[in-house]
Amino acid sequence: MPSKLRVLVNRPRISPSSRRGLGGGQVEVPPFPVTEPVEWIYTKFIDNKPSSESLRGANVFIGTDFTKEMGAAADSLGAILIPAAGYDRIDPEAVPEGCIVANAYHHEAPIAEWVMAVAVALDHELFKSERTFRAGSWEMWPGRHGSYRELMGRTFGIIGFGAIGRRVAKLAQAYEMPVIAAGRADTAEGELYGANYIGGGNSAREHVLANSDFVLISTPLGPTTHGLIGTHELGLMKPTAYIINPARGHIIEETALYNALKNRTIAGAAIDTWYQYPESPTDAPRPSDQPFWELDNIIMVPHHSGATNGTATRRAQTVAQNLDRLTRNQPLINIVHEISR
Repeated sequence: MPSKLRVLVNRPRISPSSRRGLGGGQVEVPPFPVTEPVEWIYTKFIDNKPSSESLRGANVFIGTDFTKEMGAAADSLGAILIPAAGYDRIDPEAVPEGCIVANAYHHEAPIAEWVMAVAVALDHELFKSERTFRAGSWEMWPGRHGSYRELMGRTFGIIGFGAIGRRVAKLAQAYEMPVIAAGRADTAEGELYGANYIGGGNSAREHVLANSDFVLISTPLGPTTHGLIGTHELGLMKPTAYIINPARGHIIEETALYNALKNRTIAGAAIDTWYQYPESPTDAPRPSDQPFWELDNIIMVPHHSGATNGTATRRAQTVAQNLDRLTRNQPLINIVHEISR
């Protein structure tokens, strides 16, 4: 690496009305609090990616997407720093030889807050109650609806016991909910966070699905987790159970999820991550080929559970720390070994 890194950063996709408090959208100000000198190179979004030509001469790329075309043009690239946790949009075959990939987490606190908020909303039929009462109906009044459920004593299941899963486990215990988990952790980690850690593999995952009242999906998306939850897995869940997915849409098979909700083989879902996304500042594609928006037993939001000011600040600090480490020839943190070369 040269003494002064040439760092390519995707220009933030921020509408003029949302620039207040962000320096008026003046992206020339370095977006990451580095302490070592850096030459910043900015590029506009093109389908969430920079033009391939802009990578020529860049030592570091900061972004979430990396394609074969980008890799072919990257003649000086030594590091890809992802200002997010997911790395499923980085094509492993596109990463140049000698290039390190590192990511940044720090979204577990707001995502865990969102998970518990939607668990309460689903269980208490909160949105339907507010909507119908606002319209003049008393149908959700306990005198006509009957009593409501409560979280206390219900089992919270977690598939994927990383930073998000562990944080949710701690919050669920505050509601006095027993927690069971499956993933790639170990028993000691489960005990540390108050969860009954079942283990890894299909049998552990199926145990969590079959014995939980709420199932959180918090595993990364990759070749082994794409379509991890399909018709069989959803069929194991209780008809009174809910599934919550703030991880990646494609972990749950799209049609299987829609059918389970439409046919009410599960009680409901809260989904933050989807199957289709915008590719420009103005397009508005439906998030799925299936009409989830017609169902009344799903909370659906546009992938914002972790998008807080705190997350952005903490991630910027991690990326800046890695930039400083590169300049000083020090080892990086949060290396994604699966795709680093």
